[in-house]
Amino acid sequence: MDGRSTVASILVAGLLWACSESTTRKLEGHAFDVPKLNDISDSDAPFFLPALDARDGFSFYLNPEASLPDQNQISVASKERMCARAAGTEAQINSTVCAARPPQWRGQPLRKVSDGVFWTYELPPEVGQKSPASLASCSAMEGTGQGLCTAVLPYGDLTLTIHLRDNQLASLATLYDQSVANLQRWER
Repeated sequence: MDGRSTVASILVAGLLWACSESTTRKLEGHAFDVPKLNDISDSDAPFFLPALDARDGFSFYLNPEASLPDQNQISVASKERMCARAAGTEAQINSTVCAARPPQWRGQPLRKVSDGVFWTYELPPEVGQKSPASLASCSAMEGTGQGLCTAVLPYGDLTLTIHLRDNQLASLATLYDQSVANLQRWER
């Protein structure tokens, strides 16, 4: 082997090692080895927000290889802590994630309720329900005709907040399934 081949081999091995590094995230008795490529560091929080508490959860990129505008951020949080904070309020998660029986959302027709700047996608109302549950909340992005949305969905004793674009809502089940598959693969 000549000197250049040795150096190239060392560089490739170093890159593979760096890509295989992970960060351990612990939440509600779970431990996840999140690849550094996917992990969103706690230090990435804007300076004007309070420091994050590890008990509040963690975030990761579902598709870190995508261009920045096309990346989907997934936030993982404690269902117990989130529901405790929402108890007694009008928070949307009280009718979805924190409900005694979370609504079935897969394959359901959604109704867009909008004021032009903010909108929600509501599930069909269930029998005896006073108002329909909102599956996703969105806000307009200036000049694009699109919106940025979040959908908070249950995953066992955790919640997943999926950040997506309005035009990705039809793929919400796929994004959720990919997020769950990653978490299952990363859990130890």
